[in-house]
Amino acid sequence: MAGKKTSASDLKRSLGLRHVFVLSTGGTISAGLFFLPSFAVDKAGPSAVLAYLVAGLLAIPAMLSVSELSTAMPRAGGLYYFLARALGPAGGTLSGVSTWVSLVMKDAFALVGMSAYLNLIVDLPAKPTAICLIAFFTGLNIIGSKTSASIQMGMVAFLLAIMGWYMVTGLPETSSGLGEFEPFFSSGSGGFIAAIGLVFVSYGGLTKVASIAEEVEDPSRNIPLGVILSLIVSTVVYTVGVLVAVAVVPANDLITDPAPLHTAAEMFMPAVGAGFVIAAALAAFASAANAGILAAARYPMAMSRDGLMSPKFMEMTKFGTPLWGIILTGAGMAFIVVAFGAGAIAKLASAFVLVKLGLVNLAVIILRSAKISSYAPGFRTPLYPFTQIIGIVISIYLIFKLGTFPLLLVCGATVATLLWYHFFGTKKVTQSSGAIHQIFERLGQAADTSVDREISAAMQSHGLRSEDDYAGLIARASVISVPSDGDIDIAATRASQVLGNRMGIDAEQVNECFLETGSLWIQPSETHPTATPVAFFDNAEDDHLVIVRSENGIVIPSEWGGRNERVNALFFLAGTSAKPGRALRLAGELAAYLHDGESAVFSEAAHEAEVKQALLPGLEIGQYPLLPETTMGVLIGRTLGELNLESDLRIEAIRRDGRVLRANPETELMADDQLMITGPIGELPGSEELANKI
Repeated sequence: MAGKKTSASDLKRSLGLRHVFVLSTGGTISAGLFFLPSFAVDKAGPSAVLAYLVAGLLAIPAMLSVSELSTAMPRAGGLYYFLARALGPAGGTLSGVSTWVSLVMKDAFALVGMSAYLNLIVDLPAKPTAICLIAFFTGLNIIGSKTSASIQMGMVAFLLAIMGWYMVTGLPETSSGLGEFEPFFSSGSGGFIAAIGLVFVSYGGLTKVASIAEEVEDPSRNIPLGVILSLIVSTVVYTVGVLVAVAVVPANDLITDPAPLHTAAEMFMPAVGAGFVIAAALAAFASAANAGILAAARYPMAMSRDGLMSPKFMEMTKFGTPLWGIILTGAGMAFIVVAFGAGAIAKLASAFVLVKLGLVNLAVIILRSAKISSYAPGFRTPLYPFTQIIGIVISIYLIFKLGTFPLLLVCGATVATLLWYHFFGTKKVTQSSGAIHQIFERLGQAADTSVDREISAAMQSHGLRSEDDYAGLIARASVISVPSDGDIDIAATRASQVLGNRMGIDAEQVNECFLETGSLWIQPSETHPTATPVAFFDNAEDDHLVIVRSENGIVIPSEWGGRNERVNALFFLAGTSAKPGRALRLAGELAAYLHDGESAVFSEAAHEAEVKQALLPGLEIGQYPLLPETTMGVLIGRTLGELNLESDLRIEAIRRDGRVLRANPETELMADDQLMITGPIGELPGSEELANKI
């Protein structure tokens, strides 16, 4: 099928499950394993091992929430985009800045650790070396996400192989070092809890995949599966890796060691093995920095889309990457490396990670409570809302346990961001509300339906599932032409009459439902812009489409969710309330073929079959009458199940007495039926050739 044209701010969907896993894992296993254990043991003693395990378990609610949000709204900007649509632009601004800062700090911490391990090989100045590394990975990400993700895959594979060797070799050694675990809670419960908060930064990379959701193929499957696999692998590697280090390295040495895992490896691995640990650490630090820039750079882009940052951040390179977002992220990482020490960076990064994870859980609660019809995630968090409530409580509690300085900085950053939004963002922001305003409607305030339309549009990135019958939807569609410069109300009235007859619903009710739902987005096109109104009906058993054309255009006023744009065609899609996500995915697939404005769709002279063919470029489609006097007359009276059609040939629908019937095996063919057929059937000059193929 012909792909859609990408605009200046579009991202390519080129990342699969393996990319999701390696980007998430590569962004997670780094300084938290090779550098942070010294700080954690200093704070909690041997119980630091348990702190890593508990932190991984406590991250589960947020990871599930991230997966749900990513499959509902697969758009660049990740957590910012989700939270802005849940909390409104002010909350989105806060979340965007907080998340970007946490990513920058986490990966700056990784580069500090990388300098420590490089120092084991050659004496290099730490901060200048880190700046050079930032420049390298910034350039790598400018080349393209798939390129950098492919390199990431190699680095993560090497990392996991060496850590597997380390853990298998080191675990037997822990039996002789049991004395190092006594007393286990050497710093008491307070030190243990503080260590949990400190090491939380180790799992902050798991959310990075959300920011590239727009570039992930089949996000409903690949994002939750990739994140869950990454969380399991990361938790095991962290817990076992730190367990071995604590068991074999004396505590007094461990708390001052900038390369604790290498020191541990030297005690039970051959020299070459210890050398490989250094290499694995460098690969981990490099992959974290790479994934950090890849993810963080999408946040300025997303905020720019909403008018919160300069339009420059929407500019894309020829490789399809956000140039200025990548540059800003690299500059931010360089500043953190120069301005702060390692311990301070770790605490601050953990604090901002906890803030963003708490907000993510809150976003799921708000979006579900708003009961937005277009919110149809491919993955839903189990045990809602208890999972989210637990996640929020965990975040708040651990932030307070990190200490005064991180708490004050979080509060200060919050105030500064809200002031920035007040004085700058309110004048330029394009996003008008969030899902929280839908909840306010129940309290007597008017609701803004713009978030519903935005989430609907985001479904375009989902791709179809096996049960989504796009070809059948197009084949069953009705095509109507209205006079030039016709009023949208006329178009809606005529479409509602057709849809009402199909669904057995009063036409006026159908019209009102389209007007009230607000799920409409304008499809950009250089020559023929279109609009796709979507509405959902309780009585509908199937999805139905009516195409209304006007050669000179129809104006979409504000009451219909437009801004007085003129469109050449309207695609009225009536979906069933039982499966709103399916209708939105179908609308998204339809939108993919409308980017270039297929001429057959908009030409008044085009036949209905030509219109449908333009929307199914990968198939041939035809409409053929079943006339008794033709060779096809032998089919009259037979059911579709009796025809034994070729596997690549499908009767999608049957038009009978002005009605369109979905084809099923029990349908009996009648005289004067018009068959709507799709498949690679080649040129068909006459019905006789069709009869020969059946």
